[in-house]
Amino acid sequence: MTLAPADGGRRSRRGFLYQDAVTLLDCLDMLDGLWTSVSWEDEEDILCHRGDAPAYRQVKTVEGANKGHSIADVCRADPSKKPENRTAATSYLGKLFLGKELPDGARFTLIVNRTPAATLYPFVCARGAEPQPVAGSSRDEVIERLGDLELPDGRDVSWCVERLDVLITARTVDQVEREAFQRLHPLIRDYLGQEPLVPEVDNVLQQLISVYIGRGATEPVPRRHSTDDFRRVLEDSIRQATGRRRDGTTERLTTLQEKLRPAGVPEAEAERQHESLLAFRQTRRRSVGLSAQRLDALSDKVYAICQITSMRRRSGLIEAGQAAYAATVEAILAMPEVASGDVAVSDALAVLSDITARCQNRYEDAS
Repeated sequence: MTLAPADGGRRSRRGFLYQDAVTLLDCLDMLDGLWTSVSWEDEEDILCHRGDAPAYRQVKTVEGANKGHSIADVCRADPSKKPENRTAATSYLGKLFLGKELPDGARFTLIVNRTPAATLYPFVCARGAEPQPVAGSSRDEVIERLGDLELPDGRDVSWCVERLDVLITARTVDQVEREAFQRLHPLIRDYLGQEPLVPEVDNVLQQLISVYIGRGATEPVPRRHSTDDFRRVLEDSIRQATGRRRDGTTERLTTLQEKLRPAGVPEAEAERQHESLLAFRQTRRRSVGLSAQRLDALSDKVYAICQITSMRRRSGLIEAGQAAYAATVEAILAMPEVASGDVAVSDALAVLSDITARCQNRYEDAS
């Protein structure tokens, strides 16, 4: 799935979503203090530093029902090379060990999406754990298979193998993203001072993977991102997804007016809706206990109505524009708690404005 830097350098954005999602996990580890900097498409797929000590991390996945990697697999010369060029240097581990500075604190990690074969399994180390040197037949087999590697700085294969570990990650990109979602959720909650909506966490997740990491991988020169760099990007992503700053103030969400325009809502009314959503957000931040739970439940129900209306719009059951907006509002007015007066109409519509401002355009077209 991946190309080592020697195979093509900084790469295009096609087929690397799994690697980008794994990179996000390393960035989140950096927030937890495991790393002091993280870069990608650098000297390796992912390059982490702890102080001056580099950790070179290569991502190798297998698809379908294939078995996990064995020592023979990761030490095998690349079969796509011409026979005279099929050397240990073209193997997975050969590429991982070669072409890099090898200071005393260097480490090497092969990241795989399936449990490796028994021969390679002794190198497995959990995320965040301190790797330990591997002894015995597994170590000896790697050294024997890679015996012809010529390493710089007076190093040899055994030196690299003593610093090698294998990290097992989830099998699919969806599973990796779920793990990242679970780790992002408390960070976003702490930033907001309240429980985020699922779409908000999703939006932050995709912003980090697709824009921060994805676009960064296409830049001509790799950049090492510090803990402070990543924290700033995370907070920027949260602001974009929620319209809220860490100090509790809100940013003016002009996108709400833009999203209401295709629904036929006049500018003056859209402005009033904007003010209503700001008031709702202030109320939500001040709410605790049962009051906060009721507002969360109301938001969840309104969001579900928005999802249903969007589905019907995309399937052609409701026309885009004014019809889609009217169907959404009518469904909210028909909610039992709204129809009975237990929830004020103004509060329910303020929740709708809040969700509309933070989520995709639900009225403009049938896409």
